[in-house]
Amino acid sequence: MDIQKIASDANIAESMSSDKVENPKAVLSKYDFLKLLVAQLRYQDPLHPLNNDQFIQENTMFSQLEQLMNMSKSMDKLKSNLKTNPREFAASYLGKYISTGENTIHVTESKIDKVNFALTKEADVVVHISNSKGEDVADIDLGKLGKGAHSFEWNGKNNKGESVPSGAYTVRITAKYDDGSEITLSKSAGKVVSVRFEGDNTILVTDSGKQIPLSQVQTVSSGGKT
Repeated sequence: MDIQKIASDANIAESMSSDKVENPKAVLSKYDFLKLLVAQLRYQDPLHPLNNDQFIQENTMFSQLEQLMNMSKSMDKLKSNLKTNPREFAASYLGKYISTGENTIHVTESKIDKVNFALTKEADVVVHISNSKGEDVADIDLGKLGKGAHSFEWNGKNNKGESVPSGAYTVRITAKYDDGSEITLSKSAGKVVSVRFEGDNTILVTDSGKQIPLSQVQTVSSGGKT
């Protein structure tokens, strides 16, 4: 005997007025599930009672259903808070390091974009810069750096000491820790120092002066890697 059989058994449903589930939309809540489980135990065949394995499995299903429903309620509450208190939510970004996932810098005759990044702990850092063809043109060893935010400004020269042409270049930052592990960091947009609201849009202003729409933020950290 299983729950689906009980749920579809009209004779049993009619004989248990106190346990009957009114469910016109055919949506099973955790309370309906519990009623069906109790009904299954109440009307089980004495000669073929519910075995332990099946009972444990159905209790596990009930627990999982309850957890999912509670999670759904929490998410609904979070969405509601974001809608009713957008300014309060945006203020939580103050002091955090954000990244848009965009690892491009632009080189002109008069200016080269800075490379901002952050470390969770001390590491040996190397900045790799590649051209539009994906070829590494410069590899700059910054040595061992401490935990926190860092900024690096490339001099625009390749590994041969020659100035590169103006244009867009891709930055890849690798950090090697003392335990031998190595990771690739995202170029950070900077540390959020203020928040501005323009209609329905939220703008995060970083310590480097960049203005980043909240919708473009991909990762956030409190001083670690982004």
